[in-house]
Amino acid sequence: MTVSSEIEAEIARLAHAEHWKVGTIAAQLGVHEDVVNRVLGLLPPTTGHDPGDRPPSFITPYVDFINETLKQYPRLRSTRLHDMIAEREYLGSQRSLRRYVALVRPVPKHEAFLRLDLLIGEQAQIDWAYVANVDVPGGGTRKLWLFVMVLGWSRAIWGELCFDITVHSLLRSLARAAKFFGGCTRQWLFDNPKIIVQGRHGDAVRFHPLLLDLAGAFHTQLRLCNFRRGNEKGRVERKIRFLRERFLAGRPIYNIEQGNQELLTFLDGIAHQQPHPDFPQRAISEGCRSCIQQ
Repeated sequence: MTVSSEIEAEIARLAHAEHWKVGTIAAQLGVHEDVVNRVLGLLPPTTGHDPGDRPPSFITPYVDFINETLKQYPRLRSTRLHDMIAEREYLGSQRSLRRYVALVRPVPKHEAFLRLDLLIGEQAQIDWAYVANVDVPGGGTRKLWLFVMVLGWSRAIWGELCFDITVHSLLRSLARAAKFFGGCTRQWLFDNPKIIVQGRHGDAVRFHPLLLDLAGAFHTQLRLCNFRRGNEKGRVERKIRFLRERFLAGRPIYNIEQGNQELLTFLDGIAHQQPHPDFPQRAISEGCRSCIQQ
C-alpha cells in the first residue's frame, strides 16, 4: 500500500518525536502496520507485487468497477466480486482477482475513543438490563429488569429490580436513587429509549414532559448519548456487566422484594468496598457522598 508523503512524514513524527508504537500509529492514521514498518525502515523491501504496479492485463478493464464497488462495499468477498465481473465477461481466475483485491481493498478505519474524566458531582449514568422472566402470583410470568445508576466520578452504584421500564417506573427509580445517594449529580446521562426521548432531530431533543418535571424539581440536567455511541455511558455498562457476573449469576430470585434486599446488601458489602479505579488506596464508598449535590 502506497501512501502520500504527508502520511509518511506524520508516521515518522509520531514514531520518533511522540514515541508511538507501530500499532498505535497504524490505527490512528488508518494504514496497515506494514506501511508503518516500511516507512520507518523496520522491514526489508518486499519483492512481491506492489500496489502501485499495474494490475494484470485481464483485470485492467475492470479496475474502475472493482475499485468503485469496494469503495461502496469494502467488506465484499472476492468470490462475490468475481461473480459480478464474470457477468461482465471477465475471463481471469479467482486467484488473480483475489490477489488484486487484497492490494486495493480499503483499510477499515479504527475509531479511537477519548477517555472521559468527569468532575466530582458532575454526572450519573443510567441504564437498564434485562434479567429474566419470573413467575408471578396467580400464574404467568413477567419480565424482570434491573435499573442501575452509577455516579460518574466515584463509580458508586444504586439499582433496583422492577417489572417494567415505563416512564412512571423510571421516575420512581430516579427518586429512590436520589434518596439513596442523598442528592443528585448535575447531569443524568441516558441512552435514547422512547420513555426518555419523544422526538429527536440532530441535537434538538424533546424529552418526556414528566421526566423534565422531575429533573426540574431535582435541579438536574438531562443528557443523551449520541446515536450508536454506547461507549459514552461505558461506566454504567461496565457496572451492569459486573452485576450480571457477581450478583445475578447463579442467584435465584423468588420475588422482587427478596431480590432488591439482597441487591442492597451486595452493593454495601461488596460493590462499594472495591477500590476506586483511579485512586486504589480508597474504597468506592469513601467518595460516594462527594459525587452529589446536596
